[in-house]
Amino acid sequence: EFGKGTSPQSGIALLVAVLKKLAKVKCKVVCTTHFLEIFSLNLVRDGIGAIKAFQMVVQLPETEDDLGRPLFKIEDGVAKTSAGLLCARKAGVSKTIINRAKEILNALQNKDETVQPLEELCNPPLDLSEDEREALSIFLSTDKWKDASEEKLRRLMHHVSRM
Repeated sequence: EFGKGTSPQSGIALLVAVLKKLAKVKCKVVCTTHFLEIFSLNLVRDGIGAIKAFQMVVQLPETEDDLGRPLFKIEDGVAKTSAGLLCARKAGVSKTIINRAKEILNALQNKDETVQPLEELCNPPLDLSEDEREALSIFLSTDKWKDASEEKLRRLMHHVSRM
């Protein structure tokens, strides 16, 4: 994968610069990438400047239960979409993760920068005993431990010792 270890923006910029340089010196290259942005942002244009794009064809699923199939067939043109979520589903990634990825993908495609956080990640249920809750409450209510009263320290130590 070209640009591995970089940010997507840096990888795209490097790939475009290299492809244009190679095309300029008339070097024949086969380059595979998942950076569809190089075409959607018109950074590289199919058929212009000695660059020709091809795409791998994937049979997309007809139903939710169908996993689709790679056809191992190359066609002219630029891929319009990625089959990443399809591949993830086929690899056994859970529906929860696939659905979350769809939400994020839709937000990115719609240029919506307000992807809502998952509720279960923001407020995970804590399974704490009464002593753990009390110790945590005392700990969080203290700004400066060097100024904490002896009574507060004694109460905290009491609950910690019972955990």
